[in-house]
Order: sequence, then C-alpha cells, then structure tokens
Amino acid sequence: MKVTISDSEMVVMRAIWTLNTASVDEISCKIADSHGWSVATIKTMLGRLVKKDVLETTKSGRKFIYSPTLSECQAVALMGQDLLDKICAQKHADVIADLIGQANFTAEDLTMIQTALAAKAPVCHVNCDCLETSSVCTCETHEHANSNMAAKTEIMEIA
Repeated sequence: MKVTISDSEMVVMRAIWTLNTASVDEISCKIADSHGWSVATIKTMLGRLVKKDVLETTKSGRKFIYSPTLSECQAVALMGQDLLDKICAQKHADVIADLIGQANFTAEDLTMIQTALAAKAPVCHVNCDCLETSSVCTCETHEHANSNMAAKTEIMEIA
C-alpha cells in the first residue's frame, strides 16, 4: 500500500488518531482555530483521505464518523518506505543518519534504535537503483560512468 498524505491532511489525520473516531465537528474543534481552516476545508481534506483509503466513514444519524484505516505508526512506516523508494539505495544510510542527527530521542528511544541496528543483518554491497525509479541519476556510481562515457565520446570525436 502506498500512502501519500499532504502536510495539511496529516494535521487532520493527527486529530483523528488522537480522537480515535471523530465527526467533522469534533475534528474542526480540535484544529480549525489553530490553522484558520473552515469546516468546508476540513470536509474537503476528509473526502480526500477517504478516497486514499486512509479513513473510512460510518453514518451516525445525520453525521459521518471518521475512523482511521491504519495507525499513525503504520502510516509513518509506509511514508518512510516511500521516502526510501525515492532515494538511491546507496544513500539510504546517509539519509537515516541525517534523520537521527536531526531528531530528539529519549534514552529508551536510543536503546530501541540500537536494538534494531544490532538485529539488522548487513549486506555485502548495496547496488545503485536510481535508474529503476528515475531517468536521472546523480549518485557517484553513475557520475563516474557518465564522465567516462563523455571522455570516450570526446576521444572518438577527435579521432
């Protein structure tokens, strides 16, 4: 499952995750004032989230009740995977290290991360997968190959 949630939609999702299930009025009370959004704007975002299968609705009288179809942790994990899918596999460690450097962690958080790293089996080599997901590659693997190709082309043109 691929999940693409905009920043604004994430605000709505956080409100729903906090409330577990909620009506438009409950969601609006939680976020409308702090973001300056009208009820119509919130309803639009809720509709988009339902279309994305991140929310489901049930009817209670004349109101719709919104419930998340996945937990916040599940959504974040899917978004994290989506981020890694957009980046050359050879750069995953750099991105993760940068994220760790930017985040604040408790001692328990650091223990959890260290445990996850200790359980992770290393691979011998990580292959560049840039061109599988994009036609443009700027990683060192392809920059080196592209400069060699340019040099060969230049030599052939001179000869």
